[in-house]
Amino acid sequence: MTEFRTPIKTNKVVDGNDNICIPPSPFLNRLGYGTGVSVMQLVRSPKAGQIRSPWALKMLNKRVKPNKVYTERLQAEADLLQRMSHPNIVGFRAFGKTKILYLGMEACDLSLGDMIENKIEEDSEPFAPKYILKVAADIGNALDYLHTKMQILHGDIKSYNILVNGDFVICKLCDFGVTLPLDENGILDKEKAGKSVYYGTEAWSAPEVIHGGTISSKTDIWPLGLVFWEMMALMPPHTQIDDDTLDESVDSMEDEDSMMDYFSARYGTRPAIPSNICPVKYEQPLALLCACTQTEPELRPLASSLASAAAAALT
Repeated sequence: MTEFRTPIKTNKVVDGNDNICIPPSPFLNRLGYGTGVSVMQLVRSPKAGQIRSPWALKMLNKRVKPNKVYTERLQAEADLLQRMSHPNIVGFRAFGKTKILYLGMEACDLSLGDMIENKIEEDSEPFAPKYILKVAADIGNALDYLHTKMQILHGDIKSYNILVNGDFVICKLCDFGVTLPLDENGILDKEKAGKSVYYGTEAWSAPEVIHGGTISSKTDIWPLGLVFWEMMALMPPHTQIDDDTLDESVDSMEDEDSMMDYFSARYGTRPAIPSNICPVKYEQPLALLCACTQTEPELRPLASSLASAAAAALT
């Protein structure tokens, strides 16, 4: 099988003297957004007759005034990306902070989250098992690199932080703005992490995050399991309402807060298998889902084992 690797560019920090022209935001295509930031696509003009690949730019949202917190966070992410080189991790391109604060990265086709949204809009079928296994293999490899080589917890695994090129030719992990240091045993290094700790998006969070417990490399495995569930259910985790409690639940939801309480009470649990999924056809993805969403972290597979199992199932 051909191995697709992230092209290695000359890593550099861009200053005001470099000839990188970033047009105003209305002339950029928005690829996504996060807390205080937007991710835009920069289509670069040809240079010396050569076509240049587009970049994804992580920039401050126009409503956010530049401040030390966001600058340091983006600088830390840029520094981390420059140190990493893996085919399943989005590649670093540039970092600028003189005129416009931005982090330039390799651009991919779509996020998995956007692909799920497209399927919902088109009323399409769930992703085929082979695509779920491909995500498991590629992102499992990315997490193994993070956990063992870099000794880092990603901290915010979800479908929107997984990028896909082509028809699942390759999947890449992105958004390293809330990573946490791990020690040699794969446990959160509290001394290096400091006081300011963020554990990702609650709906995807592991039980030890929701209810308290030891944070480790296995804390990234739980949300990856929920990504497999997303690809089958075609909805974010813990947003479904059971048919047998539908009427009672809706009647008791007097306002938006009570509805959020209904959903958030399920955070840190394994969602029920989607009713539209054939257990026989999806036997392998369901097995991975169950393995990754074991309540006890030590029962969840290592990222390397997950990647190996998924790759073997694809052959």
